[in-house]
Amino acid sequence: MLPTLLYVYVALTTLFLTQQHVIATQNEAKWPSLLFRFKVKRTSMDIYGQRDFIVYANPNVMMDESSVLYDVFATFKEGSAVYNYTRVNGVAYLQTTEENLVSTRCLESEMDDFPPINAMISAINDAKPVASVRDSIKCDSDSDSLYKVSVDESDFTLCVSGNSSFQLFGSDMDIIVDFLQDPVKIVSPNKDKSCEVGVSPSSVTATGKSILTGAPLPAGAVRGLEEEFSLFGSDDDSDDDDSCSCKSTPRPCIFIHGLGVKNEVPNLEESLPYWGDKIASHAPCCTSVQFAHLNTVNYTWLNTTQQNQVCDHALEVSNTSTKLVIKDTIVVTHSMGSLMLAGAMARGRCKLDSSSTWISTAAPMIGSMAADYAQEVCAGDTNFIAEKLAEFKDQCPVNKATKSLAYSGGDYSTSKLNAAYKVVQKIYRANVFAVMCSESFSGILSSYQASFWVLGEMIPHKSKKNDGTVEYHSCSMGLDQSKFGETYKSRFYRTKLNHYDMQFRAGDAFWNKAKMPVKWFECLL
Repeated sequence: MLPTLLYVYVALTTLFLTQQHVIATQNEAKWPSLLFRFKVKRTSMDIYGQRDFIVYANPNVMMDESSVLYDVFATFKEGSAVYNYTRVNGVAYLQTTEENLVSTRCLESEMDDFPPINAMISAINDAKPVASVRDSIKCDSDSDSLYKVSVDESDFTLCVSGNSSFQLFGSDMDIIVDFLQDPVKIVSPNKDKSCEVGVSPSSVTATGKSILTGAPLPAGAVRGLEEEFSLFGSDDDSDDDDSCSCKSTPRPCIFIHGLGVKNEVPNLEESLPYWGDKIASHAPCCTSVQFAHLNTVNYTWLNTTQQNQVCDHALEVSNTSTKLVIKDTIVVTHSMGSLMLAGAMARGRCKLDSSSTWISTAAPMIGSMAADYAQEVCAGDTNFIAEKLAEFKDQCPVNKATKSLAYSGGDYSTSKLNAAYKVVQKIYRANVFAVMCSESFSGILSSYQASFWVLGEMIPHKSKKNDGTVEYHSCSMGLDQSKFGETYKSRFYRTKLNHYDMQFRAGDAFWNKAKMPVKWFECLL
């Protein structure tokens, strides 16, 4: 159901800062430009595959120095593609270069998952002095002034030593900030005045100005110290650490994929590209990680053989399972995989023992408008662009599995399919332990992200709250909405991920806690 990536790449840019983007100025500004050096500790968290990178920031200071807004520039390379991120006057842009083709687009706030430099500046202006830090923070010298800083609900220890740099230490990343001798000017790559202004100037405090300029700390800046501060809260609260430990009984794990996989493999596999390469190393409760490899193109979720194979695979990973009862097993399903498992259980082909745990992501429990749209496209009832998108994913003619995901009560569903959805919803509600759904298709930075931006807008979804292919309402059907939360700490996780992101393939977003599927799974059990 997923279309080709819609970036149109136009002129070549370089990986390095160029005169077009960062131009040295002769201004003798009191506020220096800053160089942020990021070192990300979580292997699931990166930007275009990079966990060590730099960001330039140049201050725009109001005349009375009451507020400041930083322009920002960073460049990233992944494969043959180069991504230049720019924020000028509060407006963010992403310029993508690949094969001598360049595209530039504005980034709305929800789509902007790059380092939130101005949020960090605001937090520094609100820095709270502390006497000591319980964690193993290593500042440059014993004379450092220590502060507690909270950036969009992420806590950091701030070390200030001297007039040339300061350091931020967090659970997921550390940041060294250097003062540049020469100020830089960061230029907008796009003159489109309709782009959204995503950030506004930060109010300047005396402490903030001192930290950001390297000037001496004002008298009284260290009064009212907190006695001690820890990044990780209480000793038994490790959820904010860069990794989580298993809090329940370790068990073997099986992952059951959704639509679009061909060429069934009879045995369980040790890896499957569908799920990416990150999740196996972030599964502390899994004594083993195995992947079912089924044909989810030619066989529907209602197919008897398909359901039997789902049960057979789920039953074989634990030695304690019986002929029909799945015991001591963690079962992870994505999209149509959730329907296949629920359908098999509804027909009595297997059942979950209380010692097993079912974790579901992006389940289309009332189908998907993407399936309806694919059938409409292939019938020739839509425009040329949409038709080409469907053809790219081999949707025409529409395969059996896609048809079985027609939206309940819609033009392409049947009374039999509508009734089947009702049955599996009851199984889902009664047996699923944890659920991940999405109310936004903004997603994590990835090569496929832009495709879902198009899908989310192009497909005639019943609700704007969708992951590009499956609506939040469909995924959370029948579940208690009050149990859903917007951070990875929520067992029922209401995210801003696209459909592929919930296969764990892009890892975690760099900052947004509503876009951390791997950390959710790692800290869940």
